[in-house]
Amino acid sequence: MMRRNLACIINYGCQMNEYESSTVGKMLTGAGYELTRDPDEAEVVILNTCTVRDKADQKVWNRLEHLLPQKRRSKGEKKIGLMGCMVAAQKEALMQKHPEIDFLVTPLELSGIGRILADVTARRFEDYSVYEHQSEGEEVSNNHIYMPIQTGCNFNCTYCIVPSVKGREINTSAEEIISKIHSQVQNGITEVTLLGQTINSWRHEKMRFADLLDLVASRFPDVWIRFLTSHPVLFENRILDIVARYDNLCPWFHIPAQSGSSRVLSAMKRGYDRKRYLELVSAMREVPGACLSTDMICGFPTETEEEFQESLSLLKEVRFETAFLFYYSERRDTKAAAMEGSLPEEVRKERLKRMVDVQREVQTKRYAEFVGQEFFLSAQAISRRDDNMLKGKGQNGMPVLFSGDPSMLGKRFLVKITDSTSQSLLGEIVS
Repeated sequence: MMRRNLACIINYGCQMNEYESSTVGKMLTGAGYELTRDPDEAEVVILNTCTVRDKADQKVWNRLEHLLPQKRRSKGEKKIGLMGCMVAAQKEALMQKHPEIDFLVTPLELSGIGRILADVTARRFEDYSVYEHQSEGEEVSNNHIYMPIQTGCNFNCTYCIVPSVKGREINTSAEEIISKIHSQVQNGITEVTLLGQTINSWRHEKMRFADLLDLVASRFPDVWIRFLTSHPVLFENRILDIVARYDNLCPWFHIPAQSGSSRVLSAMKRGYDRKRYLELVSAMREVPGACLSTDMICGFPTETEEEFQESLSLLKEVRFETAFLFYYSERRDTKAAAMEGSLPEEVRKERLKRMVDVQREVQTKRYAEFVGQEFFLSAQAISRRDDNMLKGKGQNGMPVLFSGDPSMLGKRFLVKITDSTSQSLLGEIVS
């Protein structure tokens, strides 16, 4: 049953969406709402959408089918709105199918969401920018923030809808980045993840991304700095030299491969081939303590079984510590959607299952190699399965479970890894 003064934000998609949801959540609490995780009881529900894959779209459509009857029963008192990339891609379809939705906000319109919420709720909302760079959420430690330093994308991968919904690349100046990090450090922040669609393409005036990392690391020696997502085409070896030079630059690299087949990569317009990618990740492995994560797509149009096997062999050869795996789904207005040679969905799903099985085997063996090692981590959250266990993230990006209590959240510890699974490490505090 709906309760007044409660608001709920349901987040889909990437870390940028998580950041945006956190920011809008602060706006809602600033306007007098209490946040809840239950959309059924909320007076205001906001879905922060993603449209990179069809599965994300379907989750939103299904959620609307559940929520909109509640709105009708409330005689309009329950407010439902959508923001994010799906709105940009399907705004007209959403309006036609569900005209009772209270508001639709594209990524390019997000800066005006305070005014939109004020019109819908008759409450006063501060400007979106007032709440920028908030921590990840109430259930985790408040020592870490995501900080977007780039929006949009200048690449044109044939399968990707992001450039059309988020626009061309825009980069924040180094001066503004330094200023914002400084203000957050004053508030107790000790970890910052710099965000960008292709973050290593960041440049401002004469500065390139490697220069920015050098500057940030030297200015804030006690702050752990991570960054994502990197594009293989623009990854300079100088970035690796700088990460290796500074103790506070975390040696974790998210570097999407997307496919292990050079022909498929060419069809995707990724701009590199298998050989170049393997050379890059080999150089990354030279950074002390480096860990790698990737994105992979299977079932791209015309992908043969032999080319799919090349993707499996890439997973086995690189031995990524983490991989985000998907089967290809058509996105309207992308070049790949018009390609001939589309594979049946059951073939795509079957290939995904095999890909997941291979990566699980890789991770099981790779994680076992960490047993006995010691490294620093920060305590980030209470385990959902055991209140006496905390979840931490190593400086190398590795997930670790260890005994602890809420008073330890946000602090750093040296841990020794005692056991492993295919998904995480188990450790005990050394100091």
